[in-house]
Amino acid sequence: MDNAVLAALGEPNRRRIVELLAKGPRTVGDIASTLDLRQPQVTKHLQTLAGAGLVDLHTLGRRRICALRRGTFDEIASWATQLAMYDEDDHNLTRYREAIDSADASPVHLRRLVDATPERVWAAFTDPTLAALWWHPRHFTVASFHFGAKPGGRVALVLREADGAEHTATGKVAALHKPERLVFTMNPHGPDGEELFSASHDVGLTETASGTEIALTITVSDVRRGAGAALGGLGVGWSQLLDNLAARAAAGALEG
Repeated sequence: MDNAVLAALGEPNRRRIVELLAKGPRTVGDIASTLDLRQPQVTKHLQTLAGAGLVDLHTLGRRRICALRRGTFDEIASWATQLAMYDEDDHNLTRYREAIDSADASPVHLRRLVDATPERVWAAFTDPTLAALWWHPRHFTVASFHFGAKPGGRVALVLREADGAEHTATGKVAALHKPERLVFTMNPHGPDGEELFSASHDVGLTETASGTEIALTITVSDVRRGAGAALGGLGVGWSQLLDNLAARAAAGALEG
């Protein structure tokens, strides 16, 4: 959108003139009397609007007729319509805000059907190269990932935002039954480096005719004061992660 158009519409009296001309062409004198403005003032405003391509000025004999250039307003309408269209991030932000407002320590239950074998989904949870493909919300990347695939093995994840800010979660593997079930803790850290709460992740993998059904249950305990944002984002965030995993599997990215 041309900045001259936006600047021209930024002045209140020019907007009044535009709104009046939307009802039909007018003479300069008619505009001045209707809006209770001085005629030289109206003429100056019309020159600015004409320069921005918003109005046309027609000289018919001794009369000067002013009319909106409707095509320009079609372009403005198209531009504004695009701005009004909701993006996936808008919906995610709304869900995240609502989740924070109602955050509690209730268990999170999620399911997804993934177009891959249980063995490949297992690898996606435990192999750093595959995990980096999906284990991050939108606009984040995996800075580092470690999954010690044995009971008591260390789990560590660092997510990085576009501005360089990093978010860390650590935990341990509690149980492994390859390729059917993984149980591990992954506890988010606050700005002070301390854990905000403990989050046990129980991941069940069931083979189906169309791939693998993932059943994820997250159980939270030991919640610290100030953990509301991380707690509220747990279900929303994991829903995005599983969507990422399903999309990567559908694209064949999990194939060995």
